[in-house]
Amino acid sequence: MYPTTTRTRLGDSPHVRRIYGLPSSLGDRIPTLERTLDAYFDIHFEDIIHEWQLLTDNDLRDLESRLDHVTREITALYTQKSDLEKRADALRKELENLEGSP
Repeated sequence: MYPTTTRTRLGDSPHVRRIYGLPSSLGDRIPTLERTLDAYFDIHFEDIIHEWQLLTDNDLRDLESRLDHVTREITALYTQKSDLEKRADALRKELENLEGSP
């Protein structure tokens, strides 16, 4: 009836290959939310850190160093306070002895 051509496998057709390749090529060309966010953060990273008051590693190290220094100072102050309290007690006892003796 009608002339037929020799059949080829479906995957051998250039049109079919183009259709199968369409999702991957579309995925590369259509911007996604993930790519858009990545680009935004790459451009505005420092502004975001300042605006949201985020800490960087350097800021964290600086704060830890300052905390160590303050901790040492507080320990030294408590030691000095203890020494001053002992001296005040000794002076109070001496004053009571002086006031009590005729």
